[in-house]
Amino acid sequence: MKRGLFLSLLLLAVLLLGGCGKSDEKLITFSDSGIQSDLVGVVIQDTTLTINQAGTYTITGSCKEGNIIVDAPEGKAVDLVLKDLNLSCSSTAPIVVKSGSMVILTLNEKTQNIITDSHVYSETVQQGEQSAESLLTDVPDAAISSKCPLLIRANGDGKLVVNANSYNGIVSSDTLTIEGGVINVTAKNHGIRGKDYVLISGGVISVKAGEDGIKSTNTERAGLGYINIKGGVINIQAGDEAVFAPRSVNFSGGTVTIKSKNTGIKVGTKTDADGKLTGGTINFLAGIIDITSSDDAILAEKRVLQDSALVTVNGNEYKGDN
Repeated sequence: MKRGLFLSLLLLAVLLLGGCGKSDEKLITFSDSGIQSDLVGVVIQDTTLTINQAGTYTITGSCKEGNIIVDAPEGKAVDLVLKDLNLSCSSTAPIVVKSGSMVILTLNEKTQNIITDSHVYSETVQQGEQSAESLLTDVPDAAISSKCPLLIRANGDGKLVVNANSYNGIVSSDTLTIEGGVINVTAKNHGIRGKDYVLISGGVISVKAGEDGIKSTNTERAGLGYINIKGGVINIQAGDEAVFAPRSVNFSGGTVTIKSKNTGIKVGTKTDADGKLTGGTINFLAGIIDITSSDDAILAEKRVLQDSALVTVNGNEYKGDN
């Protein structure tokens, strides 16, 4: 509870402040030949940038073999303002968060930011992955990979494109919140994953994943392992489950379009003697949800449908279990 309160207060402070003002802007420029910055709180080695202090850092430029590492103490947020950043890496993830209280990716208005990893290190990723895939090892398993709470937001119509050729698109082994932005994720494996929860309240989000589209994975702690979609326009194409969480998936706004070669929405990890899922709930409270699935469209022990939600399954209106 104390940790949850701390995160809530930290997020509130971030929202109220809206990031540091322009006078506090710390500009960092990537290029293929190196990184330009004379800031305190960063370490530069060739085309690797390590940020070890809290603050707001505006990052721009283009680099074919570069990456950003956040290794900051707890207590304050690190805000990475992406300003027409085009960052690729073939040896590791382009953005890796090792430590910190919260890391924010702010998509600067009228900019397109492209984060690309390579299939070159995919075998290394899978060899280094622990049995519980939600736990990060020293080998990051996503193009944007974070061990601490991750918040993605935008100033205006800022855009983020994630090309995850190796494994996953955007992963937090803690919490993952998306408040806005135009976000396009293409991933060989999972698209967007937050271990404790995924919360989406805005933005235009497109996910194309070889396996799961959007998922949460925490089964150890009561009350965690859920997905809340409160707003935004979300399109998901998935080779496996389009939306998955062990405890609950909750729709209370927005427009969600799902196309899956397997299950559309799946909640729960345990089955009873008849092979049916137990302990999971899907709440259709509000919003527009359109599901096209080659297998089960909606799979959970409990499904709640309210009149303010419009749900269609394979072209037909879903009217609940009854």
